[in-house]
Amino acid sequence: MKKSMIVITSLLAVTLLATSAFSWGHGNGGFGRGCGGSGQGYGTNALNDLSKEQRDELSALRQKFIDETYEVRSAMMVKHQEMRLLMETSSPDRAKLDTLSQEFTDLRSQMQSKRIDFQLAAKKIAPELNVAGMGGRGGCGGMGSKGGNGNCPGQGRGYRQ
Repeated sequence: MKKSMIVITSLLAVTLLATSAFSWGHGNGGFGRGCGGSGQGYGTNALNDLSKEQRDELSALRQKFIDETYEVRSAMMVKHQEMRLLMETSSPDRAKLDTLSQEFTDLRSQMQSKRIDFQLAAKKIAPELNVAGMGGRGGCGGMGSKGGNGNCPGQGRGYRQ
């Protein structure tokens, strides 16, 4: 009777500890991998404080930014994929990797320049907004709550908008 009581108590303790551990989930590990929240330095509440004209202008500006950077973002994805595939080969070519890396860096610089132009234009439309992260890498992207430009961690890295 005493042994069975010890076994039952031990199993109960293990079950309670395991339940507690599993209920925490994976978390974001402190690396900003969560995809909740506004992501871009302002959320839907900040947008609601703007006039309809300002919201429309910001929306049009963001669409223009997406359209203008489509080729650069696509090229970045291709370069990133080429580098990843090359690294998976049994004997990666260092010179080719260096070339791809430099091309990727050049594309990233182009993207950064366009992002700055976008942020400056957005600041002219709505100076009261914190547009420091708008159109950039913060959170999962997008101008509203929960983001929306596909920057969540499971969707790839290195070629975020």
